[in-house]
Amino acid sequence: MANKTPLLERSYHIPLAMFDDAFRNFQKKYAYPQNFLLTAVLLAVAGVYVHAVIKDNTQTLAYILILTCAAIIIVRWYRTLKLRRSVHEALKEVEQDTYALSVFEDGLEIRTEDAPAAEESAPEAEVPAEPENADGEKPDGNGFQQLFPEEPAEDEPIPPTEIRFGNGVKIHEYPEYFLVYLVRSNFYVIPKKDFSEDETAQLRKIFRLA
Repeated sequence: MANKTPLLERSYHIPLAMFDDAFRNFQKKYAYPQNFLLTAVLLAVAGVYVHAVIKDNTQTLAYILILTCAAIIIVRWYRTLKLRRSVHEALKEVEQDTYALSVFEDGLEIRTEDAPAAEESAPEAEVPAEPENADGEKPDGNGFQQLFPEEPAEDEPIPPTEIRFGNGVKIHEYPEYFLVYLVRSNFYVIPKKDFSEDETAQLRKIFRLA
């Protein structure tokens, strides 16, 4: 995209509260459905063994399987909620980072700009979108960052993230931001507060949400 002229360019900052809200909405849209499905299946399985225990309460294996189903459900939901807390703590390190967005007809380019002096020693890292999903793939890019990143070489600039619109990209609009999801990879937040109403409408049109 380097040789193309962007339709829109803007720098923006994402408050921690917005990060939290975006991650929560991401989980609701992509992680919760999987959790609900798994919960329904395991409850159905446990129900079969509960019925067996009612008929014959000496079936030790049935008790074990019921407890196993319950444990899997609890652990699954606990890990989902724990991840949200972990992401919140990790994002405190990059809360002051500023991002530069370039919008093209066929995609986006997102760059991390220099952080304020007080934050220069903080590693720039990317938070995984949702490692609990069925993909299990490791994300990369700007915006959300890895919890345990490899630190870049000293003075080496962070390369921009290029996102080309297509089947592998899903964009959702929320009252305060756009959420750009790279399927099986990562997601990014574009806050509306840093854009004018006309620019927001332009983004909506480009994202085909109008």
